[in-house]
Amino acid sequence: MELQIYMIPSPEDPPLRSDDYQSELRHLGSTLRASGLEICDVCPRPVRAETQPMMQGEWRVSLDPVAASLLGAPVRTWLEARRGRTARLKVGEVEADVRTVEELVSVIHIANRYQKISEMDS
Repeated sequence: MELQIYMIPSPEDPPLRSDDYQSELRHLGSTLRASGLEICDVCPRPVRAETQPMMQGEWRVSLDPVAASLLGAPVRTWLEARRGRTARLKVGEVEADVRTVEELVSVIHIANRYQKISEMDS
């Protein structure tokens, strides 16, 4: 099963293309990878040939039993860095916006249960 996670900036965040915001997204992606998650960037786009791709703040994550705990600390740090940040999660048919890590973990558990029920019905 795969989780798609998209970081939604706060109205207080700098613009998506700004160096500061891009740096935060790169740091989050690096932290997620360092935690041992299998992640894939979604749509990184080069702004200019000589620069790093512009991050969209969207990743696909392979969900396994420990993924929720590995996502927790990096996502919490990003969400709490600015008031009003949100993470949009999509797992199969389940889609939700979360503002806390507790909500993130809850959505992942619900999606896992939904997936198991769907597999049993097949």
